Amino acid sequence: MSIDDALIFVDGENLVLRYQEMLHAGRRPASDNVHIPDCFIWNQRLLNDHIWNLKRVSYYTSVVGDDAHVRDVREKIAATVFTCRMGIATSGFGANFTTRTGQIVPFVRKKNSKSKKESICDIAICVDVMRACYRDHAKIIWIFSGDGDFLSLFNEVVHNGKSAYASAFSSGLSDEIRYAVDEFLSLDKYFFEADPPIQAGASEQNEVVPGKAPDA
Repeated sequence: MSIDDALIFVDGENLVLRYQEMLHAGRRPASDNVHIPDCFIWNQRLLNDHIWNLKRVSYYTSVVGDDAHVRDVREKIAATVFTCRMGIATSGFGANFTTRTGQIVPFVRKKNSKSKKESICDIAICVDVMRACYRDHAKIIWIFSGDGDFLSLFNEVVHNGKSAYASAFSSGLSDEIRYAVDEFLSLDKYFFEADPPIQAGASEQNEVVPGKAPDA
């Protein structure tokens, strides 16, 4: 079976901002998240549900600090290894997935304010995505961002004959992105534990509210 080549471009500024917003709202993080506050968030399980010939994962983010801090963040991101399933290989012992591993490729810029999202990362993503489309580097372009500013980029990917995928958190997601791509994959289930169900018949006083401790 032939598997199409895929490239992933991660708007790390958008993802970590929305992830931390959801943490502050009371969502419980998955235990296997890889999180560098304010600049990086990743979970390997988001690649486990599909078969990809994943050529590269490019991660764009920005940090406040000196050159040494930028270098430290870059090294930590590059030390995060992804694994993708590329197909099924059969042998006398049965069928097994063939896999490929690689490092996440970091693009880390300095910024002036901890709370400010820098447009330089957005511009770099747009340039690199369009370069990949024009040079036919992959058939599948997968962009991780819920930022509505990328809507024109998604449209351009589709118009270039590529399969466009998008992934984002529910927090701050532009609804238009869902309808501009071939497939949208929500990140919530990979990065957060499921909220506990509310027990039937529980009184209003004892109702379990996600992110709020029950009354003693």
